[in-house]
Formats: sequence, C-alpha cells, structure tokens
Amino acid sequence: MAILPGEVYYANTDAGQRPVVIVSRKELNRGNWVVAVLVTSANFPTRSQIPHSVPFRAGEFGFVNDCVAQAETISYIAVSDLDLDHGVLGILDEGRMRDLIRAIGNVIASDCEPD
Repeated sequence: MAILPGEVYYANTDAGQRPVVIVSRKELNRGNWVVAVLVTSANFPTRSQIPHSVPFRAGEFGFVNDCVAQAETISYIAVSDLDLDHGVLGILDEGRMRDLIRAIGNVIASDCEPD
C-alpha cells in the first residue's frame, strides 16, 4: 500500500486518536516504518489565525470537524499508528499542500515554496 503526501488518516498520537496529514515524500513512505505527519487540533477559533497552522472546515478533504493542521507538530509516527483499516479519509489538493509547506517554513524561519 502506497502512502502519499496529502493523505489524511486517523492516527494514534500522544494527544489521542485524531486526523493527521501525511507530509513526507512518497519515496520516504515506501517502507513499513515511519511517515512524517502534521497532527490536527480541534482548537479552530484560535489556531486558524496563526501562520504556522492551516485551517480546514468540516467536509473538506475528509475532515469530520473544523480543525487545523499544526506545522509545529511535524513529527514521525510509526505506520502502525495509522488507522489503515479505516483507510484514507481524504487527500489534500495542491493548493492546501502548498499552504502546509508554507506553514512548516514559518516554523523553521524559512521561505519554503513547494516545487
């Protein structure tokens, strides 16, 4: 099973089970070990205004509730922590992936711009 950048899954995280967005490159996701993800937060009203968070509304890209992807939470998680039985909730489009990359750039004080 190929895990692709921009896919949204439920995952077991330190903050409990919640949606995550895959941000690691396809080439890095081939194994059964780890993937890089951004963890989401339900604190939409506050976090949606922060430049290192990307807001999503319920119904977009498979998200059930309003949430934000938090670029400061970029981390590697074990593939086994992804809810692969439930499958992919949704897939971000190119524009929203660009937003995520810019948000990650904000965290590391870089003007990141995707190819």
